[in-house]
Amino acid sequence: MRFSPEHIEAVKRRRRVVVNFDVTFAINRTFESFPNVAELVESMFGFADAADSQIDAIWWNWGEGNQAPYPSQHLPLYEHPLYQKWAAEGTDIVGLVLEATRKRRLEAFFSHRMNGSDNDLGPFARIPLKAEHPEWMFRTPWCTHEDNGYWNFALSEVHEHVLLKLGEVAQKWDFDGMELDFARGVVFPPGEGWVKRGRLTDFVRRLRALLLEVGARRGRPFLLAARVPETLMGAHFDGLDVEQWAREQLVDIFALGVRSFDVDLQAYHRIVAATDIRLYPSIDDHHAADGYQNPGIEILRGVAANWWQQGADGVHTFNFNYAENTPYAGQDWQSHLLAYREIGSPATLAHRDKVFALQRRGGGHGPTVIPNPEDWSTPRSHYANTCMLAPLPAPLDNAGKVDTLLSLWVGDDLEAEAEYIESVSVRLLLSDPAVRDRPAEQRLETVGVATIGHPGGMLHNIPALLGVEEGIELRVNNILLDGAVVRAGWLVFKAASEQFAVGENLIGIASAERPLDGPQLSIEKLEVELKYRGQ
Repeated sequence: MRFSPEHIEAVKRRRRVVVNFDVTFAINRTFESFPNVAELVESMFGFADAADSQIDAIWWNWGEGNQAPYPSQHLPLYEHPLYQKWAAEGTDIVGLVLEATRKRRLEAFFSHRMNGSDNDLGPFARIPLKAEHPEWMFRTPWCTHEDNGYWNFALSEVHEHVLLKLGEVAQKWDFDGMELDFARGVVFPPGEGWVKRGRLTDFVRRLRALLLEVGARRGRPFLLAARVPETLMGAHFDGLDVEQWAREQLVDIFALGVRSFDVDLQAYHRIVAATDIRLYPSIDDHHAADGYQNPGIEILRGVAANWWQQGADGVHTFNFNYAENTPYAGQDWQSHLLAYREIGSPATLAHRDKVFALQRRGGGHGPTVIPNPEDWSTPRSHYANTCMLAPLPAPLDNAGKVDTLLSLWVGDDLEAEAEYIESVSVRLLLSDPAVRDRPAEQRLETVGVATIGHPGGMLHNIPALLGVEEGIELRVNNILLDGAVVRAGWLVFKAASEQFAVGENLIGIASAERPLDGPQLSIEKLEVELKYRGQ
């Protein structure tokens, strides 16, 4: 497919940070705080307007895709009185937000959730078209947000409906582009995705043609982005033939993942190598990586540094705060504000303290993870948003003969930056089910491992016995580190800059011999903490 120079220039536009903004959620939670709609709209740009902000694009998500905050020929209007009032008086809330974005010279996309839930502004609203055509729906055993069911994208009737509502948006408002968000709900019945991938490709192909036509008619490119799983295998699992999309250049941008720190940028670079398609890995701090909700700026820096080192074109954020007072109650707005000043460039991340963490399965939405790895349940309905390929928690060999081998990415060049580095350490958090019933005074301090997605809102480790550190060996790239010290329930190993490679590092962990038929020690978390001088 050949594109105009203007189209290619628009694809290559600078996007240090792209913000996916859940705007209806924000409005519904904050509208009573503002005396008029103009001040309400301005309130959404607090962090974008902040000094040194690296936000270059805001991709506005106007709901779950089955109801509309605007009068539509194809969707029911939200029943919420605010949107009813705006519609009655002719207030174009979408247009006002778009105009405010334009005023700031920020890129503005319309973000569409491919199979969002039906409870945007009320408990499980009934969607008329879904009620009329239950044969167009499917359900999964996992998600609770599907009272009406999910659209089955194997069906032409579903394609027609979605193309009508997206075409309406493209022709009504002057957005720079559109994002198809495949991370918010699966698009095929479980187990049917990959064999029906061609049907979804047909849909994307038709939408691409529609948007190119709109762009030609208005004399300005209309781009298309897709938020897809962070690995090619994950995309296949969910029925997304991203390789074919890249070959045909059906999209201009891939936003990669949801809340996984580990994004296979190398694989995506291979499939887009002959194109101008851009890659933006995505991080969510609401449905967060397991054990890392509100992780602090050091973790966010480590994630972004890894992505830049792997060749990302920018960073995509999802469900971050957008101002000091936002509806994301309890989230770490200070870290989010600082992140928006730092994560959009390797230069602004340089010589800043970081933590590089290994990923955990589960959390966020869906099946939970508890200390026994055997209790993990594979979410067979879909891959996106599950971190199912994450290596932790991981058991240690009771015989003490086989190292547990883990790959941890470190994006900073520690050896080159050694003169600026104050300290490097490897932090290890263990659980030991074998001593669950031993008195607390005989064991290490209990540590909170994770919050969301776990019973009671908190997962704790099962502390090992005092002295466990004497029987743990940890190697970085086959270099045995000196023995650990215990700090607040963690085992902390002192390391040196020259022991680490830029990129993947092989971490090997072994424990002293234990009863072969007994429970295994389990690795809950593994982190490399990097501190720079003068921080």
